[in-house]
Amino acid sequence: MGFPWYSTPWNAHLSTTNTNLDILVVVFYFLLVLGIGLWAILSSSRGTVEDFFLAGRNLAWWQIGAFLFASNIGTGHFMGLAGKGASSGIAVGAFEWNAPFILCILGWVFSPIYIKAGVVTTPRYLRKRFGGCRIQFLLAILYLFLYIVSKIAVEICTGAMFMKLVLGLDVYLATVVLLTVTGIYAITGGFAAVVYTDILHASVMVLGSVLLTACITPNKSKTSKNHCALLRTMMHIASTCLFEGRRIPPATESVHGC
Repeated sequence: MGFPWYSTPWNAHLSTTNTNLDILVVVFYFLLVLGIGLWAILSSSRGTVEDFFLAGRNLAWWQIGAFLFASNIGTGHFMGLAGKGASSGIAVGAFEWNAPFILCILGWVFSPIYIKAGVVTTPRYLRKRFGGCRIQFLLAILYLFLYIVSKIAVEICTGAMFMKLVLGLDVYLATVVLLTVTGIYAITGGFAAVVYTDILHASVMVLGSVLLTACITPNKSKTSKNHCALLRTMMHIASTCLFEGRRIPPATESVHGC
């Protein structure tokens, strides 16, 4: 079973934009993430289940906030949601605008209940509330299945797409690299390693978004309009190939909004 975008000639459109510096930055970032993960493995305790899954309950509020922010954003947002927003309008991100309200409900309503009950997951709370192991087991299996199918698969697919564009790697090799780097620090370092690497991700995303917004804010000049159209076309290409299985449209295809 192949991917609809696997045989699409990406390099014909984007290879000229990649330089040795681009490749060096991506490789350096991967090594930096792996280094932070390994540092977290050596510096944090994983002697108990609580240490592994909850980082010993020693995390500050801003670390948890950065983790929630970074873990909710992935390549599916940059390659898919951003592309759809460029081609269809900003309304496609409406479900993300509701996230702050849901997180407030989680923090002010459900978290105190979980803390008082001494649980950290919904399946475990339902087991403690209603009794029996079957409801906990069934919900855990259901959550894992839905998350793997609807979330992780998309993130792996779009992450492999990005590595194929930037590094020219085979999509299956890129998938193996992504899973290997992530698995090394996540499985061996536990929640602490994930939080520390997500702090890096959050910092890069916020800083990069601010700089990118400042650099590509369109003005009346023809050059800025051309750059805006090019960026939107590239995001539209990625989202179209991934989610609709269509061929890449010509680079000169007009994109509304610029």
